Amino acid sequence: MNPHAVLIPTILCGGAGSRLWPVSRELHPKPFIRLADGQSLLHKAFLRGAAQRGVAEVLTVTNRELLFKTRDEYAEVNATGLATSFILEPFGRGTAAAVAAAALRIVASHGEDAILLVLPADHLIGDAVAFAAAVDEAVRLAATGKLVTFGIRPEGPETGYGYIEARGNDVLRFVEKPSLEVAREYVESGRYLWNSGMFCFAARTVVTEMSQHCPDILDAVRTCLERSRTAQGKGYAQTELDPDTFAAVPDNSIDYALMEQSKRVAVVPCSIGWSDIGSWSAIGALTPADSQRNRVEGSAFLHDVRVQYRRYLPEGSEQGQRCAAVHREGRSARCGGVDRPGPGRDFCERGVSRRGCACEFPARAIEPAQPQSLHPQQVHAGRSAER
Repeated sequence: MNPHAVLIPTILCGGAGSRLWPVSRELHPKPFIRLADGQSLLHKAFLRGAAQRGVAEVLTVTNRELLFKTRDEYAEVNATGLATSFILEPFGRGTAAAVAAAALRIVASHGEDAILLVLPADHLIGDAVAFAAAVDEAVRLAATGKLVTFGIRPEGPETGYGYIEARGNDVLRFVEKPSLEVAREYVESGRYLWNSGMFCFAARTVVTEMSQHCPDILDAVRTCLERSRTAQGKGYAQTELDPDTFAAVPDNSIDYALMEQSKRVAVVPCSIGWSDIGSWSAIGALTPADSQRNRVEGSAFLHDVRVQYRRYLPEGSEQGQRCAAVHREGRSARCGGVDRPGPGRDFCERGVSRRGCACEFPARAIEPAQPQSLHPQQVHAGRSAER
């Protein structure tokens, strides 16, 4: 296998937009959420992939309805004009189908020795230097014919992730999301890593292994690509998958369909400041806390609020407007309308449109609370923030 093969970061961008609703939605899924530094998770995924050695282009697999949104995101950060290409799905069929389509397309455009670096678009990695070192090790293993996954050294007993039992680079087994008691045992043993969902392998290897372990998926995707339309230009290409044949592709994840079946799997243990940003708690942890352990993004008045995360967006922003928080400890921190409140609508007791509210307060018809209704003396010092 060619040790100088090109590297193709392959970004998987999609999702139902449910875990961080209402900020994340079907046509504005988690990768497009802007963080406090102004960059989206998708911005960061693109820059992360583009920064690696030997990159020839960045390939993105996404829903066809997100194409222009994704291209606009890349245009904001692709300062060097790196080539980009897209595989456009009419609907989701799992990560196994996405990887198969990417691998077959890369074989056709860059040859069998090209190496895929598969990156979910909605992850966050805090240590770019450590990540680059992990990628270099993964590329080295991939060049020997391994299917490589990245295993995160656990920071605690997390029940929301799958685990990998490993010895060095050897994968002993994959295990499902454990109970808290079992997760503690895993962490204490020192043998287990979090399964990050990031992968690295040569196009030849992944196609060969899929032909052995999930040939139904590979064959169905190949048939679909043969009937799909491709448009190309300078530094750009897109393939829109044929919906009729894509509907026949079995829906499965690359973990179940291939990684847990193959005997050629390896792992790179790493500590890279990784998070899959899978909850509001993970989002809140990115913002510094005040003396009451509140974390606030945007302009807000907080009265008698403790241990909460608030994300307030300005009027006219794409994701709508938030109301003032007059709220006590122990309630849901996720309340926030995506619709601008107006007379005659149903509002929760915090004055947010029930259509866009995920909190636990009962609904009632009221006028929305406005920040101006709070007397300045009611706003505790140190509990308001404006960013």
